[in-house]
Amino acid sequence: MSVRLRDERGSALVIAVMVIFVMMGIGLATASYGDGQQAQSGRERIRESAFNLAESALGAQVFQLSENWPTGTAPYPTGCDPTSGATPGCPDDGSLQASATTSDFSSTPCPRGTVTPAWTTTVHDDAGAEVYYDRQIVDLQPTYDANGNGRLWVRASGTARCNQRTVVTMVAQGETVLNFPRNAVTANWFQTTNNGNKVIIDTQGDSAQPAPVVVRCAAPKTSPSCKAYSRAVQVGPGPVEESPPGSPDPALPPADLAALKARAVSLGTYYAAGTCPPSLTGAAVYVEDFTGCSTGGDGNSAAVPGSLYIARGTLSLGGNARFYGIVYMGNLQNSSGIVVSLGGNARITGAVVIDGLGGLSAGSSKANVVFAGGVFDFFKGSGAAAVVPNTSRELPGGQ
Repeated sequence: MSVRLRDERGSALVIAVMVIFVMMGIGLATASYGDGQQAQSGRERIRESAFNLAESALGAQVFQLSENWPTGTAPYPTGCDPTSGATPGCPDDGSLQASATTSDFSSTPCPRGTVTPAWTTTVHDDAGAEVYYDRQIVDLQPTYDANGNGRLWVRASGTARCNQRTVVTMVAQGETVLNFPRNAVTANWFQTTNNGNKVIIDTQGDSAQPAPVVVRCAAPKTSPSCKAYSRAVQVGPGPVEESPPGSPDPALPPADLAALKARAVSLGTYYAAGTCPPSLTGAAVYVEDFTGCSTGGDGNSAAVPGSLYIARGTLSLGGNARFYGIVYMGNLQNSSGIVVSLGGNARITGAVVIDGLGGLSAGSSKANVVFAGGVFDFFKGSGAAAVVPNTSRELPGGQ
């Protein structure tokens, strides 16, 4: 018995060694798996960080489009990145990376020695492409709304530790209907220069309900001289009303007027002081100073009316001139005289609004002002830019 106990032969040692090896293998495999999962989780975090930065850059670029829609006279730069600084049309880098991890988004040399910016954005005309983004086509387009359809492609990339994610979307220029007095005529005073028994200001036109002629009657044109027409039939069937006494306020508040100007700029129908418009035609025509300018042509059509805003100066239409839409005179020259004069067979179909103390003079063989309620639906300003549904997507790597 004692001999067997001292005998070191047997399988116990071999089995023990094998078990140790198996356990070591399982342990190493588990450690390797855990390490791989941790590395994969880290890479996923970095990829998500890059994607979030790309989306933030995209949103910031859309905000820039809301503030300033690019035109042929003011296009966007060919691209924006953290070095763009205060370049008009580019997102602010400080705002984009305020909550970012600096080590993730710093511009560092990536493979092949290329220094990749943390984020980039580009804006290009849509070239008539409805919902399909083809970089080979889009990147060749101008960096403004060249075709004037109010749509642009925006591309944004975010790079975190050399991991790049790229997103694109189509953005539509926003529009908002402006709140405006729905009167046939709004002015401080008006007069007719024809003594005939005929309609000169038709306050109903083809609308279901007639609209009033509203006068402020502030000095020096106080009542009854602020309502100078010889026969009741010359204005109607809507009433002639006096607005409450007090200082006449502009028909549009500054914010709405700025939106109207922004829309005119985007449409290419904004005319700075010293520049006369070639015509009055346009969805939104904004003229800073009409002094010394004249036009005898027609403006817009009954099917597609427009809006005309003249900040400073007077407007005189004669002959057979026709304007369809809203004529809004800012009267910044503070005139108390005639600001809009209509003679001959000239006609404004829509509405006339004159700020300040100025007035309207009309009188011809036919109606000079014919109210049309539908024109107010076309009186719009620029609103916030919006992403076009079903156009947002992430591009594959390398695009």
